[in-house]
Amino acid sequence: MEISSSTLAFKLSLIEIGELKPHEEVVEKSVEQLANKIMSQAVVRDPLLVDQESLVILDGMHRLSSLKTLKCCFAPCCLLDYDNERIKVGSWYRLFNVDRADKVAEEILKTNALDYSKQKTTFTKISNNPQAIVMTVDGSTYSVPDADPVKEARTAVLLEKEMVKTGHRVEYLSEEMAIQHLRSREVTLVIATPIFTKEQIRRCGINRNLLPHKVTRHVIPSRPLNINVPLSLLRDPGISRCEANLKLKEILSLRRMTSKPPGSVVEGRRYEEELLVFS
Repeated sequence: MEISSSTLAFKLSLIEIGELKPHEEVVEKSVEQLANKIMSQAVVRDPLLVDQESLVILDGMHRLSSLKTLKCCFAPCCLLDYDNERIKVGSWYRLFNVDRADKVAEEILKTNALDYSKQKTTFTKISNNPQAIVMTVDGSTYSVPDADPVKEARTAVLLEKEMVKTGHRVEYLSEEMAIQHLRSREVTLVIATPIFTKEQIRRCGINRNLLPHKVTRHVIPSRPLNINVPLSLLRDPGISRCEANLKLKEILSLRRMTSKPPGSVVEGRRYEEELLVFS
């Protein structure tokens, strides 16, 4: 079923589970919780966001794993033209509040036997330094000599786990918001993850070289919500994909689609993109 917003055209479709390619790892506990929620509600609320060319999942890795757990044959997907310049890629930075941030940064780097360089810089230069992996409120940046972004992402997540293991609470924010929080001293230490290109993300999915959980951040100008596809349809092994999509089109054609502007709150979550909400 093809639909469009003020900024983007896409297609809602049921795709065979085995055809879809995640590009990030999942947290098994979250998969179990989501599978239980889907089972209790008997519907899948929102579609996975998927590159229509490669069928690499951009958003919805946990939903895919949950549907596999529930023995589904199909997954509801929003197929996008990933090469559209309106679709942007960012990253998720890890934020912490610690005393003596410089000392903590050096301790976690040394604990993991990482070679690093340290320099003092201004916050303007911090925000433009793609090599920095740890940044502190005092203007220190720590870089590790590894040009491979996948290894760099794994190193960042390794440092995050070390921080959490030692009792520090982590918060995830976009790279821009993280630097703002550091500048305003709302946090004292930030672990940065690299920003991947779309082609690198495609390659990770196609080659099954999965990135760590919550590294990439896709900025989609429009997002469909509340399509509420019956679980029974997704689990039916007796119908073809064509038949399943005809049923999906019939279900959605009976519903009303409402456009909501960026910044709208739906079911307690605030969305930065335009929403197409089915009811």
